[in-house]
Amino acid sequence: MSTVHSYIEQKQIPPNSASAIMTDEKQHEVRCGMCAREIYVDDEGYGSYMEAITSGLDNPFRCEVCNEEYDDLAYEG
Repeated sequence: MSTVHSYIEQKQIPPNSASAIMTDEKQHEVRCGMCAREIYVDDEGYGSYMEAITSGLDNPFRCEVCNEEYDDLAYEG
């Protein structure tokens, strides 16, 4: 595995790190990067979100619906 690839894999956010429901752990509201629905993330996820936004990168979070659609499209090629 190349160094760049391992760095990218390390910085990726797990698909289930965002939730449609606010919990004790997931207090920070962010928007889905595809449809702009409200989703909630924990402190670490919010830090990643803010780092991406301030760096000019795309929003790394997707809601459950968009995540399924994204996976279906990626699978179909």
